[in-house]
Amino acid sequence: MLSRVADALFWISRYLERAEHVARLLDVCFHLELDLHGVLAGPHELQWTSLAAILQQQIPEQTRAAASPQAAISHWLTFELENPGSIMSCVSRARANARSVRGTINSGMWRELNRLFLQLGDPGFSRQAADSPHEFYQAVERGSCLFQGVCDATLNHEEGWQFIQLGKLLERAEKTLRILDIQYHLLQDLDRPASLPLTNLLWGAVLRGCRAYEAYQRLYVGRIEPESVIEFLLLHPQFPRSVRFCLQSASEALASIEGLAPGRFWLHLAHLGFDSPAGGRVEAEAPLPADLRAALERCAQVRRAR
Repeated sequence: MLSRVADALFWISRYLERAEHVARLLDVCFHLELDLHGVLAGPHELQWTSLAAILQQQIPEQTRAAASPQAAISHWLTFELENPGSIMSCVSRARANARSVRGTINSGMWRELNRLFLQLGDPGFSRQAADSPHEFYQAVERGSCLFQGVCDATLNHEEGWQFIQLGKLLERAEKTLRILDIQYHLLQDLDRPASLPLTNLLWGAVLRGCRAYEAYQRLYVGRIEPESVIEFLLLHPQFPRSVRFCLQSASEALASIEGLAPGRFWLHLAHLGFDSPAGGRVEAEAPLPADLRAALERCAQVRRAR
């Protein structure tokens, strides 16, 4: 496969996965702000500060100083084409890459991606986002899932498909790691009994930001404990958005592309604990932030070496 084609396939999937993550995190922040009015008095800027850090966004000063900073930040992360990390920028770049390899992807994949691009760019639909942001962000998530579903169901699972999986899995692992890294620092002091309602609310938002809330609840049945949340999102071997699952699947995709036995990339991460058995525990006293940053750097190394 030509490197140009492989690069385009990798970034189609990665940009689309990134747009989905931004949409979901904005949706979680929107609902969390409503929920926090019932728990806290005063401004609720914590979730917006953490969102910018997770997405590695430098919010412009004029956006921060707007009459409604939350609305201005949402607009910056959703519609602003000058922001390469906005939803519209990511979807536009995914479509541009797809258009350059129309002969490699199939008509169903192009149709779903183009439909999402046209829907988000429709002025009437965009205006509705101010009144009903949830519907807008759901449309982004739905479009991403439709693209991936058509890809998995109709494209030959050959080298091109493996590059699409690799882009999706690395983006997913990196975002889960960043969410845990940022939120661990912000929420680790909420351990007093009086903070329990707020702790449950904020760690529940962490799970929703990773689309893991329902899967977590099926396993832990109503208990939201920080150690269990971290363990689930890092180490669960079957949850498709856990770091362990994503990196193991990425290792298999790389092995298929290289024609090697799977596991070489995976072994590089074993010392970080990602090969722990499903029943392993994450201790609160463990040097988690350092391990998270090490894993993030490994993901970045793979991305740079693609």
